[in-house]
Amino acid sequence: MQSSIDNLLPAKRSGSASWSTSINGDTRIVVIVADPVTQVKSPEFFNAHFAQHGINAVLVPAHVNGDGLQEAFRGLAAVRNLAGVVVTVPHKVTASVLPGVRLTERAEAIGAINCVRRLADGGWLGDNFDGTGFVSGLEQQGVSLAGKQALLVGAAGGAGRALSNALCSAGVGCLRISDINGDKASTLRADLQKRYCRVRLETTAAVAAAGDDLVINASPAGMRTTDPCPVDISHVGENAVVADLIMKPEKTVLLARAASKGLKIHPGRHLLLSSVEHITRFLGLQT
Repeated sequence: MQSSIDNLLPAKRSGSASWSTSINGDTRIVVIVADPVTQVKSPEFFNAHFAQHGINAVLVPAHVNGDGLQEAFRGLAAVRNLAGVVVTVPHKVTASVLPGVRLTERAEAIGAINCVRRLADGGWLGDNFDGTGFVSGLEQQGVSLAGKQALLVGAAGGAGRALSNALCSAGVGCLRISDINGDKASTLRADLQKRYCRVRLETTAAVAAAGDDLVINASPAGMRTTDPCPVDISHVGENAVVADLIMKPEKTVLLARAASKGLKIHPGRHLLLSSVEHITRFLGLQT
C-alpha cells in the first residue's frame, strides 16, 4: 500500500528528481542535522511534500558531529528565515537537553526529540514524531499492533525510546526490549512500566523468538555494508513482520535476510513518509 508521498516520488523508480521548487528571498529553511548525513532521505520526501502543497520551503542536510551540536544550534538560531531543525542519528537524545530547548509532553516522556521550532523568546520547542510515524506507517501497510508481541532492538536510543512508547500506546500485548546497553534497557523498562501497566515488558537479547509478531531494528547497525546483522531472526515465526528504521540502504542486511526467509519486511522510509506532514505542521509551514 502506498502513501500519498509515495505517489509523489517516481524518482525512486525512475532515478530522476521528481520535485521542483523555486528558492527565493521568502523561502523558509529547514535543516536536518545528522552524523553521518549521507544516509538521510528526508530532503527527498520533505521537498516533494513542499512542492506538492505549494509550500515555499526547502529542507537541506547538515553534517554536524556531537561536539558541534550546541554550536550549530546557536548559529541556526540567528537565521531569521529558519522554520526549524529536524534531528536524527545520533543527536536525538543530546538535542533534547541543549540549553534553551523545551519539550512537549510527548518528547518529555520519550526523552528524545526529532524536530525543533524556534520560540518567540529565542528558545526552541522540541517534539518527537518517530513513534507516531512508525505506528502510522505500519497501519498503512495493514499491520495491526493490538495484543501483538514485539521485539525492539536499540530500544534505549532516541528513536527506540519513541517507538517503545508508541508501541505501548498502540496496545501491544508484550514488548521485548533489547539494547547494547543493558542498564539503559532496564531503566527504559521500568519507566515504561509506570505508564503502561497493561503491557508485558521484558528485557532480552537481540534474538527474535517464535512468538514475536513484529521484529524492529531501531539501532544504527546496518548503515554500513560491513555491519553484522543486528538481530538474530533464525527462530522467528513465518508470519512475523521485520522492520528496520535505517533509510539507506533501504534493504539493510536485516531486511535482506528476512526477505530471503519469505518474511514480510517494513523498510525505514515508511516511518519518514508518515512523519513528514506531522513535522511540517509542527514547524508552522502547513495548517
